[in-house]
Amino acid sequence: MSTHGPTQPEYLGAGGTPPELDETAPKPARARRTGLVAAAAVAVVAAVGAGTYGMVQLLSGGSSAATAVPADAVAYVSLNLDPTASQKIEAFKILRKFPAIKKELGSRDDIRQAVFEEIRKDDGCADLDYAKDVEPWIGDRVAVAAVPDSKHGAAPLVVLQVTDQEKAKAGARAIESCGSDTSDQEPGRTGITFVGDYMLLAETQQEADAFAKDAEAGTLADSDEFTAAMERTGDPGIVTMYVSKDAPRALATAIAQDSSVAGGDNGTRDQIDQLEKTFKDFGGAAGVVRVRDGAVEAEFAAQGLPSTMGGGTGAGPDTGTLPGTTAAAFSVAFREGWLEDYLGQLNAMSGSQDSLDDMLAEGERATGLQLPEDVETLLGDGITVSVDASADIESFMSSPDPSQLPAGIRIQGDPDKIVPIIDKLKAVAGPDAEMVKVASGDGQVAVGLSQAYVDTLLKKGNLSSVSAFDAVVPQADRATGSLYVNFDAGDGWAEQLADALSDGDAAARSNIAPLDALGVSGWSDGDVEHGLLRLTTD
Repeated sequence: MSTHGPTQPEYLGAGGTPPELDETAPKPARARRTGLVAAAAVAVVAAVGAGTYGMVQLLSGGSSAATAVPADAVAYVSLNLDPTASQKIEAFKILRKFPAIKKELGSRDDIRQAVFEEIRKDDGCADLDYAKDVEPWIGDRVAVAAVPDSKHGAAPLVVLQVTDQEKAKAGARAIESCGSDTSDQEPGRTGITFVGDYMLLAETQQEADAFAKDAEAGTLADSDEFTAAMERTGDPGIVTMYVSKDAPRALATAIAQDSSVAGGDNGTRDQIDQLEKTFKDFGGAAGVVRVRDGAVEAEFAAQGLPSTMGGGTGAGPDTGTLPGTTAAAFSVAFREGWLEDYLGQLNAMSGSQDSLDDMLAEGERATGLQLPEDVETLLGDGITVSVDASADIESFMSSPDPSQLPAGIRIQGDPDKIVPIIDKLKAVAGPDAEMVKVASGDGQVAVGLSQAYVDTLLKKGNLSSVSAFDAVVPQADRATGSLYVNFDAGDGWAEQLADALSDGDAAARSNIAPLDALGVSGWSDGDVEHGLLRLTTD
C-alpha cells in the first residue's frame, strides 16, 4: 500500500480539499485548493465538453487512463471517449432522436470552449484563453482516482490525457493561479507529473511524483483484481467505475483520522469496528456505461456485499405477471429478518440504541403494531408498486379523483397475516382510510384506491410478453428488485405527464417522445450482486 503525504481522504476527488492535518506542513490556502479543483475542472472540460460530440466521433486512440493509475488505487472512475466503432454508431443514432441534443451536435471544440467559458467567469480568470491555454494540449480521456494513504485513508488523483506535456503543464498552472490570491503563496502548489500520455495532478508535488513512481511499478490496468472486477460487468464501455476490496479499510482509516483530530470517543471506534465487520467479505465492485443494441445501459457488479444491502435470497416478486398495459412498476424482495438486521446495523453505526428504541416504542404506541416485526410481516417476501397506462394524467391533474387512479401495491406473502396489519393501520388512519381498497388471493394481497385495479392485480397478467419489458428487464425471472417504465404504453401517458410538469412546453414533449422504455434490475449470482440499467428509444 502506498504511503503518501499527509492528505485528508477525498474519495473520487469530489469537492474541495480539507485543511491539512500535519501541523508541520504549509498551511492550506485557496491557491492550492483552487489548483487541484481547477485541474479537475479542466478534466471536466475534456469529459463533459467533449461528451456529446465525442461519443459519436472517431477520436484519438491511445491507452486507457488505468495505465497511468497506481495498481493499489481503491477507487477509480474514467471516461473513455474512444469506444468501439459500434458504440459510436449506436450513440449517434440515439442522440440524434432528441431535438435538444441533435441541435448541440456541432463542433467538439465549440462545446468544449462553451464549458471552458464557465471557468473563466470566476473572479480573476478573464485572462484565460481556451485557444492558448487548453486547446493545444487537452486529450480525450480522463479519470479520477483515490490512492491509498496509510495515515489518512486515501488521497485524490486526477489523470488527464494530453498531447503535449509542456503545454499541458503551462495550461494547468495558468488555471491554478486564476481566481486565487497568490500574493502570499508559493506558485505551483498543485503537484504535476506525467506517465505516458497522461498528466497526473495531485495535492502536492511529492504526492504526484510518488503516484507516478507507483504507476511505473504497476498500474491498475495490470491488476488482476481490477481485471476480474471489470469482467463481471461484461463488455467495456464509455464510462468505467471501480472500487477495490480495500476501500472499506481506507474509509475506516479516514474516519479514524477525522475522529482523532476532532477528539473522537469510543462511539466512533465502535462505528469503525462495525464498518470493518460489515464489509469483511467485500471483494470489490465495478461498473460500466455503454451503448449497444439500440440502448444506453449501465451494468454493475459487486462481490461479497453485506446481506443487509441485498434483497431476498431468491427471485423477487414476479413483475412479469402484472398487466401488459402497465406503464410503470417497482418491485423489491425482502429476506426474512431484513429489517431487524438493518436496524441493528444502523444502531451500531450511529451508536445510539436508546434513540432507536424510543422511536420504535413511539411507533408502537401510535399504531398498535409490534415493531419492527409487524412491518416485516406487512411487506411479506416482497412488494410491487405499479400504475397502469390507462391513467388519465390530464384529468387527474385538473380534477384529482383517487378512486379512478389505476395504481396499487401487490404484496407477496400470507394474506392471513398481512390483512390484519393493514386493518390496524386503517383503523389508526380514521374515516379517510375507507378509500383504501384491499383484496387478497393465493399468496398475495393487493392494495390501492381503485377497486377495479386492485382486483386486476390479483390476476395473472402478461407483462413478461411485452417486448419493451423484455428489452429493459432481461433478468426479470431472477431479479430481486426492478424498476420498469414504458413510455409508449397506453395513449401517450408520458407526453401527458411532460405537458403537465412543463406547463405545456412543446420542447419537453418532443424530447420525451423518442423514449421507449427504462428498466433497472438487480439479481444475485452466488456471492456477486449484479445491477443493470437500460434505456431504449423508438
